[in-house]
Amino acid sequence: MGQTLSTRFEWREVAPVTSAAAAGGDAAAAGGATGSTSSLKTSITNQDLLYDLVKMLEQICRVHVAEARAEFRRPLQWTTSMRPATFAGIDKWTVQSAGKNAKGGSVSSVDLRADGTPLFQLEPAGNGFTARAASFEVLNRALRLSEDDILKEAQEIIQANRDPVKIIFGVTGENALAEAFDAVNNEPNARKREQYGKLYKLLLVVNAFDLQLMKTAVKDLQKDKVLSIHAVTEELLMLQSFAGHEATKALVSIDWESDYTFANGYKAPPWRQVHGELCYIQVQTFDVSKFIVTASKKGYFVNKGYATNEKGEEILDYDAISNTFPALIDLLRDRSPVFNKRIDEQRYTFAADERAAGAAEDEPGHHHEADEASEEVDTADDLAARKGEQHRTTRTAHAVRKTKAKNGSKPRAAEPSLKWRALGADAGKTVAGGMVAGWHAKPVTGRTANKPGSAGKDRKSRRHAEEEEEFSDSGADDSEEEMQEKRQDISELPAEYYAIQKLVKYLRGGNQTATIIAICSLRDFDLTNEFNQTAIRDLGGLETLVNLLDTDDPKCKVGALKILKDVSQNVATRSALSDLDAMHPLVELLRDSEREPKCLAAETIAHCAKNARNRRSVRRYGGIKRLVRLLKARPGSEDEQVAMAGALALAALSKSERNKEAIQAAGSIPLLANLLNSHNEQLLIPVVGILQEGATDANCRMAIRSSGMIRFLVANLASKNEELQTHCASAIFKCAEEDETRTLVRQYNGLSHLVNLLDNTMNKELLAAATGAVWKCAQNLENVAALNKLNTIKKLVGLMENQPEDVLVNVVGALGACAQTVDGRLTIKDSNGITPLVNLLTGTNQSLLVNVTTAVGACALDSDCMAIIDRLDGVRLLWSLLKSNNPLVQASAAWAISPCIEHAKESGEMVRSFVGGLELIVSLLKSDNVDVLASVCAAIANIAKDEENLAVITDHGVVPMLAKLTNTRNDKLRRHLSEAVARCCHWGNNRVSFGTAGAVAPLVKYLRSPDDEVHGSTARALHQLSMDPDNCITMHEHGVVQLLLGMVGSSDPNLQVAAAGTIGNIRRLALASEKAAMGS
Repeated sequence: MGQTLSTRFEWREVAPVTSAAAAGGDAAAAGGATGSTSSLKTSITNQDLLYDLVKMLEQICRVHVAEARAEFRRPLQWTTSMRPATFAGIDKWTVQSAGKNAKGGSVSSVDLRADGTPLFQLEPAGNGFTARAASFEVLNRALRLSEDDILKEAQEIIQANRDPVKIIFGVTGENALAEAFDAVNNEPNARKREQYGKLYKLLLVVNAFDLQLMKTAVKDLQKDKVLSIHAVTEELLMLQSFAGHEATKALVSIDWESDYTFANGYKAPPWRQVHGELCYIQVQTFDVSKFIVTASKKGYFVNKGYATNEKGEEILDYDAISNTFPALIDLLRDRSPVFNKRIDEQRYTFAADERAAGAAEDEPGHHHEADEASEEVDTADDLAARKGEQHRTTRTAHAVRKTKAKNGSKPRAAEPSLKWRALGADAGKTVAGGMVAGWHAKPVTGRTANKPGSAGKDRKSRRHAEEEEEFSDSGADDSEEEMQEKRQDISELPAEYYAIQKLVKYLRGGNQTATIIAICSLRDFDLTNEFNQTAIRDLGGLETLVNLLDTDDPKCKVGALKILKDVSQNVATRSALSDLDAMHPLVELLRDSEREPKCLAAETIAHCAKNARNRRSVRRYGGIKRLVRLLKARPGSEDEQVAMAGALALAALSKSERNKEAIQAAGSIPLLANLLNSHNEQLLIPVVGILQEGATDANCRMAIRSSGMIRFLVANLASKNEELQTHCASAIFKCAEEDETRTLVRQYNGLSHLVNLLDNTMNKELLAAATGAVWKCAQNLENVAALNKLNTIKKLVGLMENQPEDVLVNVVGALGACAQTVDGRLTIKDSNGITPLVNLLTGTNQSLLVNVTTAVGACALDSDCMAIIDRLDGVRLLWSLLKSNNPLVQASAAWAISPCIEHAKESGEMVRSFVGGLELIVSLLKSDNVDVLASVCAAIANIAKDEENLAVITDHGVVPMLAKLTNTRNDKLRRHLSEAVARCCHWGNNRVSFGTAGAVAPLVKYLRSPDDEVHGSTARALHQLSMDPDNCITMHEHGVVQLLLGMVGSSDPNLQVAAAGTIGNIRRLALASEKAAMGS
């Protein structure tokens, strides 16, 4: 309501009102509305400002309650659409109905100004009503009643009060704050000085909101600076010249996430273009793992990257997880300290003319009318130029420019790369695989393929979340340097491309002999090369190969399978095979009488099953049962090769939850257990892979344990094959959810193998699996003792730095489990593990925070560890986590706070030092999460041991909140709730308050619980409550005596004392009542 509003509102000039109209409402003149020659425009800007104004008013009234009640110098006055009926029947408003000869009626607030007039008035004026408001509090209450018309009311207020600051505060201009301060100090009247003081505080609040609006205004001025795909391409090409594995480079790699370009030059799919997104860029720096950046018209931001949804499908999550930056370099500077340090040291090798040439085709609207009007056949050079459009390296851009200069060709519209043509994206193909000029990209399946030579592409691009799922190749061990070296100048397609196309023609149109010759000739090429795969797809070779699977000629069938097995390792090929329904003939071949077709079909399915639609098709056609039958082989026999192929296919299919169920239902567990006896590691890898995927299901875990497979999993941890070790450790990680499995791992000496794997810090996947297995096994106390003897804790502490978050989650979880024992806590302290644990409390990973708080809480059970935690301000960090939106983090933090309070020196003073801490923890009693409630009750029970803290939380309303929870049936909550009630009874009239709030009767029911710990805490609570006579009567009426009599003979002395004390208090009340009755 200050300078920002005055300058940002858009006004329009209107004809001035007549004097007669002005005379209709003299009150309006006071507000400065009469004779106005301008009004607010109807615009988005004004709408946003009015919305901000209403939200500001609401927030002031909610956060700054005292200031909101300050009385204005003069009331704000406006013509309103509200009517007296709007206020009828609502508290704090007085509504006076109109007489028989009067019109309308009036409304006034119950709250009064200093002079005795109402703070708010609504009175008839002419044909409408005029409202006056003299404080923000009544103004906000009145506006809330207008509901849908609230913005209209705000507009009327602004139009009628062009300088609201002058009206409200009596000051205006740049020196408003100084004038208001002087007014307070120079006012001789005490009453007015108090009023002006409140107004000055209100002005400070309003000024803060005004500054925020000003910042928003500055940001809005930048909206016209829209990022273009041309600018993105230029910056990407420049950064690529700074990428490499050399120590002097600024980053490892940077490239397009997808090589496909749409007709308008954008690389983002159409349904993301509507959000202003242009393209996606994959980046890897030396100190940050691979991440994906979204380039939008507003700037650059990091998105959430690839994630697996509830269906097991891998999709790109477009949501932002960072701020938006105007330049990609700015984002990378913020994201990577190493990049920030090295980027200024780079030497420029990027020429401006080459940037322009490389980016020209990416610019939206870069079409030529001649290209749109005529149909042309792509020559070899045209194909090379178009292929060059998809690879924006400096050398590629230069090659495109040279090719076009040589041919004198004109710029053409953006067209899809060759990889898309097999997906039916092109409307008209020529014999040579060309396309109709002017075709606008609209891919059928919406999937993209990996770019040949693009650095670090170990994720497969995809666009349809409900259909596509691609996983990184687990065996891909090519280094980034090797991938970088694969980049090549593709100004010309290789000669093999055209040779393969000719062979595909013979494959499609020749006789049986020609077909076999064509197949054999195709096998001579490297079919794992993407150019060669593209050539096969371009002329419909995949469709021909799939049709050959139904032929009766075994040579054609086997040859087609061998080709399909090789080419199906490509993402685009798998998608194309899905469109061709290739899974049906492949599944049929699984029951072929010959061994070779079955193996080849299973291996092809293993590759294709990385696509979600293919996985569903295999299950739908009954392929899972047939693949499970292939596992019926004796280790070491000739059928072992068939079993290996079947296991590979099942391992890929097990990425889907429904497939996991189908694999288990097909009777795979006994067959897999039999195959674990094999010494062939190439067979064991997929077999264990199936087990570790299925181990997420409890029934599968029980089957694995009962089949005796834990022994084989433990034995193979000692293998020299790291992939097999990873699968075995991951399987143990998932199977060790049950204590029986943890015991078996210890009995088979698996703990020593797992601890040895912790030394392999280079293989992060293996390290994550091993630390996860150690974590789960450490939840058995006997295992903790064994792990301590193996020096495990020192190794775990050493892994808390410079590790990915998935490893940290497991490492900290293992330390938290080890800290449950005295020796474990001492070892963590002696290994200097407390400091890194406390440092991790400042992280953002929710799973990591849960484990860190658990570990810190366990360490706090030791007084020496607690002293270190307190010195590092760990308790304050734990308390701050209570503000988290994640209930798991809240509960874990509250559980950790309890031992910290219990074992800290001067714990009462420490808790009081946290500003707002007690109010925060009491407010968590409103949570809907049972674990949060139980943990908070446990913390309150410890907090209440200090009398001053108990008095504070009583003032914050802890008694009625605890009483409200007493009807729970959860024994965990009952135990800690009754303990908190017992502690809170030690202050003032809390015992009486609990009885008045109805907490006594539900507590009596707790004594019927089968949990002995609930009995103990409940008896202590009832003992404290029984010191109030009314509570004794309530207990007796609900049969507490009979329940407590049985507990007097308990083996727990504390329970005995509490039960006997309660009965004694009830008995003494009864005797006193009898004496009183006899005396009367």
